[in-house]
Formats: sequence, structure tokens, C-alpha cells
Amino acid sequence: MGVRGKRYKLWWSRNDAGTGGVGILVQEELCEKIVEVRRRSDRVMVMVLAFKEEIVRVVSAYVPKRGRTDIEKDGFYDEMASEWNLQRKNEMVLGFGDFSGHVGKYADGFEGVHGDNGIGERNAEGRRLLEFCDERELYATDTWFNKKKKRKVTFSAGGNESK
Repeated sequence: MGVRGKRYKLWWSRNDAGTGGVGILVQEELCEKIVEVRRRSDRVMVMVLAFKEEIVRVVSAYVPKRGRTDIEKDGFYDEMASEWNLQRKNEMVLGFGDFSGHVGKYADGFEGVHGDNGIGERNAEGRRLLEFCDERELYATDTWFNKKKKRKVTFSAGGNESK
């Protein structure tokens, strides 16, 4: 049993070192719409769903955290780029996950990608995410909604906050 009496199924991928893992949780009644699941790695997983004429590709991502090597981070973004390059005309691609970056409060050079409603300062990982979005005409969607600060923060501990 899940939230409000609904049932869910989980698809996931991980590594044995415990340094990566990604998953997609799907409401059981939508499982019949799944036409493909690709576990590209322990960092990128893809699920393709068919809704009549519309194809939806969900990309679940978990970028290597700060402190991991640039080689690991480059590999992650290469996987993400190759997945986005597969997009077809009749397909909607949605990317979700933990990108381990702070995109900052303001767009500052990323107008059209960033909506000027973020929090805090941009870090290197946040800049890289915005560059990825800019190259592919994507949006950092949570920055487009004007919300109270307490509603923007998804994690807070020891004086650190992330969105």
C-alpha cells in the first residue's frame, strides 16, 4: 500500500560500492503504460511510457556528489546528453533527480533556463547543470515559481540548505 491507498512499483539500479543508485517509483495503474526500462548505469535510469499518441520518456538521475572525480561527473553528463539526443518528435522527455548543485537565486546569464526564483549562491555543480539545460533548451523548473523560502528548501541541516 502506498500514499492514499494507491499501490506503487519500484524500478531501481545501484552499484555494489554504495556510491550510486537511482530509481523510479510508478503508480501501479500506470505500469501497463511502460514499454521500456533502461538501467543505463547506477546514475541514470530511463523509463518509456506510451499514452495513446504520446510517448513520455522519464530520465531519473543521480549526479556524483561533490568530492567525486571529474571523470565520474563527465561520464554522468555524457550519459544524460546521449539520452537527450535520442528524443523523437512525438516524445516528451522529463528529467528528474538529484543533480547535487545549487543553481543560485538569480538567472545571472541563464535567462530562459533559470526563472530568478532560486535560493542561495550558485556553485560549480549548479553552473554545470544550468549549462546542460541551456545547451538542450531545458528549464530548471523549480526556479520559475515564486514561493516563500521555506517552500523552496527541500533539505536543511546544520545551516546548509538545498533546493
